[in-house]
Amino acid sequence: MKNFYEIFKWTGNQRVLFWVFLGILIFPNLVMIYTESTTWLTKITSVVLMFGLYWLSFAMWKKPGNAFWWLFIFFFFGAFEIVLLFLFGESPIAVDMFLNVTTTNISEVHELLSDLIPAVAFVFFLYVPAMILAVVSIKNKNELTPGFLKKQRILSIPVILVGIGMLVSNYYVSPYFKIRNDIFPLNVCYNLGLSIKRVYKTSNYEKTSAHFTYNAKSNRTDSINEIYVLMIGETLRADNLSVYGYERNTTPNLAQMDSSTVVFRDAFTMSNTTHKSVPMLLSPIASEAFDSIYYRKGIITAFKEAGFSTAFYSNQRRNHSFIDFFGCEADDVLFLKDSVSVTANVNDFQLVNLFKKRIESYTGGKLLIVLHCYGSHFNYQDRYLTNRAVFKPDYIPSADKKYRDRLINSYDNTVVQADEFFNRVATVLEQTGVNSAIVFTSDHGEDIFDDERGRFLHASPLPTYYQVRVPLIVWTSKSYRETYKDTWDNLKGNKDVPISTNKVVFHTLLDMCGVDTHFKINQNALSNKDFKESKRMYVNDHNEFLPFERAGFKKQDVEQFKLHGLKY
Repeated sequence: MKNFYEIFKWTGNQRVLFWVFLGILIFPNLVMIYTESTTWLTKITSVVLMFGLYWLSFAMWKKPGNAFWWLFIFFFFGAFEIVLLFLFGESPIAVDMFLNVTTTNISEVHELLSDLIPAVAFVFFLYVPAMILAVVSIKNKNELTPGFLKKQRILSIPVILVGIGMLVSNYYVSPYFKIRNDIFPLNVCYNLGLSIKRVYKTSNYEKTSAHFTYNAKSNRTDSINEIYVLMIGETLRADNLSVYGYERNTTPNLAQMDSSTVVFRDAFTMSNTTHKSVPMLLSPIASEAFDSIYYRKGIITAFKEAGFSTAFYSNQRRNHSFIDFFGCEADDVLFLKDSVSVTANVNDFQLVNLFKKRIESYTGGKLLIVLHCYGSHFNYQDRYLTNRAVFKPDYIPSADKKYRDRLINSYDNTVVQADEFFNRVATVLEQTGVNSAIVFTSDHGEDIFDDERGRFLHASPLPTYYQVRVPLIVWTSKSYRETYKDTWDNLKGNKDVPISTNKVVFHTLLDMCGVDTHFKINQNALSNKDFKESKRMYVNDHNEFLPFERAGFKKQDVEQFKLHGLKY
């Protein structure tokens, strides 16, 4: 009873609360000393400068609880940051993290939160009591004395000045140092502002893109019947496909299609997030600047202008993103999950059924179909039919490193299903007897506890090798290969060239299908004789195109590039 009284008495001491709140506020900066890959000077600057500013801010209030609520946004950033450090291991809250609030569906959130319980629990037990203590501080009749507050203000000023001096020094020591990138939580404030700006620009997309046109035309006669499919996988990494050298036979169907497929061995995505990667696959922005997306329409519009009938079938949920905008340009649009509950699982094979029905109604002409799969997105065991599981045990008690073997088994089962999916679509197309082709790639890959970093999932602020190496496979029908032999030869001739998928898919598909527009760049089309290798780029959180060597890869990633003989 006496101990309880002492604790209760402690919670009413305004001076104690003053230092407790300061400690909680600076805690994420201290943790980031050990997590970030910036210089030691930058890490210490972040602690010294921000502690001085926090210190001065708290010294302006007679009751620390008032300061707590006025600075609550920074406490919130700290809690958010701790959860993200648990998930990704490094980096501040990114613009994409804020945007995910508006673009991630409830089922994905549920699947993700179930694997963040330790981090969420830690944040709950650290920050919720602090909120309660802040209320206690406000209700307390006692106040910090003017003498105490004056002393704290005087003491905080030199700390701030030292922090500013260190800040200036960073610009001389590190050529890439920027406050907006490297000082927490100032970088998070910048990212939040940038995310708000992007949400605003996205909401005005209909107006800013209203008058856009590709002025596209087909360079082939209307009498030629053709069917093309752009197939976009989800979270599928190339390293787990046997046609890419994986030791398990995960792609038996693709292996038997050797004479009709081209497997591009050195293909990497330019983003590890769906909401960036897919729009780049569906538009020419990867050859321009990412922010040109607000003024462009997608590839489907180019095909429509060229006289193609178009369809967009998706097993993803609508999320008011550019994937939705570009997909809805099609003549025939269907999102499978529009008619089911938010937590319902819909198998990708239902996309095959939709595809078959569309082909059954095909009476000739030129047709483009885009299939957007849910593929290998976590939770893996929900992505495939249980009775078709090849690799077992595949039950995953939790997303923990100790269950990696089961995670890999389950993930590989999703690859087997993707292989079967591809085979079914190709079989239907071959049976039509018309010129047809499939361009297949994935938006990004995935970390599955592959090395000592213990990384899992994707969309981390800094990418890994496993998140960005993806498959790119082109299949063509027998009649297509006979009709467009030069195009087929060009594709085969470029199969080993290092490429960025988001940069080549748009131009390659237009070129393969005979669609001309001034937005098509022959040097970026794998099917064109003028194709040229270009420097591989990565789109960072601020939508800047950076060379791969500045994307933030670590030594473990570089080792994988070298191990597989891939260009870095």
